[in-house]
Amino acid sequence: FREEDCIPSSPRPIAEMWQELQNRIAEVKRPEIRALLERIIATHGDRLKIWPAAMTVHHAYRGGLLEHLLKIMEVGVLLADAYKVDRDMIIAGAVLHDLGKTEELTYEGATGYSVSGNLIGHIAIGLGMLRDAIRQDPAFPDDVRLALEHIVLSHHGARENGSPVLPLTLEAFIFATVDDLDAKMWQLRKHIADRDI
Repeated sequence: FREEDCIPSSPRPIAEMWQELQNRIAEVKRPEIRALLERIIATHGDRLKIWPAAMTVHHAYRGGLLEHLLKIMEVGVLLADAYKVDRDMIIAGAVLHDLGKTEELTYEGATGYSVSGNLIGHIAIGLGMLRDAIRQDPAFPDDVRLALEHIVLSHHGARENGSPVLPLTLEAFIFATVDDLDAKMWQLRKHIADRDI
């Protein structure tokens, strides 16, 4: 046995999910957003590929973060098309919203919290990581930066859930709804499987 064979992992192969992520990013129409996302996955890809999405709440296994963001993209794009909102923002939001978890959580087969994760949390960490990536493109549009920052800051949907601001744009509202839905669907499926209902 290899050590990684004994680690709880996503049911989907990581290579397949990573290719799907690259295909989704290639769909982004606005070149500045597509370039930003390409920089993000080039810089943080090693962790994005394998990191869990949480300690216990949802997708708490190897590749869980990638699985989670792909499902949000899939459902979010359907809603963006149905409600005629900016699908580029939904795809970008999926890549960016939990980026801070790659610094908040430690992961070496088992998941824990880093010092900065305990003291700052993934939303604030992710905002800093997004700003660092945007600074690499001095021509990046300010309105797009603000819209992406808003999705990151509001993605938990409510202050009592940890968001410093409420979703105030159509894209942020759809995004927060889909993020919450995916986490709850995972929890419900796990509960049903555990109880053998």
